[in-house]
Amino acid sequence: MDKEIQSKIVDWKQGFTLAEVLITLGIIGIVAAMTLPTLVQKYKEKVRINQLKKVYSSLSQAYNMALNEYGTPDNWGIEVTESNIDENGNIIVEDYSGMEKAAAILGKYMNIAKWCEKGEVCDTRKQLALNGTTVLGNGSTASASRSTFYLQDGTKISMGYITSLTEYGKYADILVTLPGNREIRRGENAFYFILTPKGVKPSGYQGDADSFSEKCARKGDIYGKGCTAWVLINENFDYLKCSDLDWGGKKTCD
Repeated sequence: MDKEIQSKIVDWKQGFTLAEVLITLGIIGIVAAMTLPTLVQKYKEKVRINQLKKVYSSLSQAYNMALNEYGTPDNWGIEVTESNIDENGNIIVEDYSGMEKAAAILGKYMNIAKWCEKGEVCDTRKQLALNGTTVLGNGSTASASRSTFYLQDGTKISMGYITSLTEYGKYADILVTLPGNREIRRGENAFYFILTPKGVKPSGYQGDADSFSEKCARKGDIYGKGCTAWVLINENFDYLKCSDLDWGGKKTCD
């Protein structure tokens, strides 16, 4: 037999049949379908972690600059937020001026794109807790004070009630809502920080009254306030996947 013909026969025998190629492509497709959602989810989580770190850095820098100019928050000229309970058990706030002043002082040192003015509906998204419970109505409530602002990247920062000017641990909560989401879910894209005499701290740190074990890992708390420190330090959202995580024990579900 001619050597050239023999060579072609050998090459043909060493190739793949159409069925083999299709089976291989099918296996690749199945593996991709199984792994791609996980990779996409991990990428999205990494983006949120970086966004949270960025806004934490901005808040910390703003606090330090305010500290240099005004001193600690008890010297900012702010008042404890006055509130009463009506006959239906609803909280009626009588004076938001302390919240507005604290927000204005921190906001002075941040790259603000927009203030949410009093009486303005500046965010119509639903607000949910970790367990899916709706909080703060349907998300279309008009702003009661000028204590919320948006940064240039779309991050929303809201100053909470001024609860104390003498207690060592805490002056007020600060709620940070990350940009780019259709709904607000606390512990997933909305996170609490705490205004303290020693700076802005992430809620849920070890020793915080709003502890991770009570107000994040168990998912039952309506506010989901204790997740922030976990995300910043452990760089994961595994508390959404398993319930046995703890500062002194497991840090991931794996």
